[in-house]
Amino acid sequence: MAGLAARSGGRRALVIGSGFGGLAAAIRLAARGWRVTVLERRDGPGGRANAFQQDGFTFDAGPTVITCPHLLEELWALAGQRMADHVELRPVAPLYRMRFPDGSTFDYHTDREAMRESVRRLSPRDEAGFLALCAHVERMYEAGIGTLMSTPVPDVLSLAPFTPALVRDEAFRSMFGLVSKHIRDARLQQALSFHPLLIGGSPFATASAVYTSIQFVERRWGAFFPVGGTGALVRGLVALLESLGGEVR
Repeated sequence: MAGLAARSGGRRALVIGSGFGGLAAAIRLAARGWRVTVLERRDGPGGRANAFQQDGFTFDAGPTVITCPHLLEELWALAGQRMADHVELRPVAPLYRMRFPDGSTFDYHTDREAMRESVRRLSPRDEAGFLALCAHVERMYEAGIGTLMSTPVPDVLSLAPFTPALVRDEAFRSMFGLVSKHIRDARLQQALSFHPLLIGGSPFATASAVYTSIQFVERRWGAFFPVGGTGALVRGLVALLESLGGEVR
């Protein structure tokens, strides 16, 4: 998370950290007329999304796919520009291909019908359960998670308005617990609950059922690969900031 210190008299702002959050904050401030400086302790911008070079190759050190591209497009729109003119995002299909010890495979798609076909191919008896899981996750997202993701939560009491919906939709379960409630095939249970591993969490314990909302986010907005790697997206955001008079040190 970016730290922010601002002095409104001189309309100057200092943003600590040049990850996606820091760059987004800086761009929004710069678009409103602030003189913004972003400080980054690494030798390049990007935070967890930074890239590095070795032996003539460029490596993304963090995320490799992008969801919710409209949130990025908003930043370019603030400057009267189009993201597509600076960064090319290509949809990824399938998003993952999983291989199991018994030799079977499973293609994970962001498109619901393509995903339904993958489920049918791997475990026909779980097709109805998959559709029920999709409906459950969508209801959970629309009833609270979607709003909560864009709402400040300064203390635990701020969660009170969302609690009834989260309890009703069994957010207290583990992610694996919710998936296995609808899905019987062990391979498919893994395929639909592995996401917390990407952030070092456990689908069995530390990740609540709320994390299944990522499946709904993927279906609604898709998943994309920035041509040139995530580093190309970071460079595009830095260039956008600089076009608004900001700088990264």
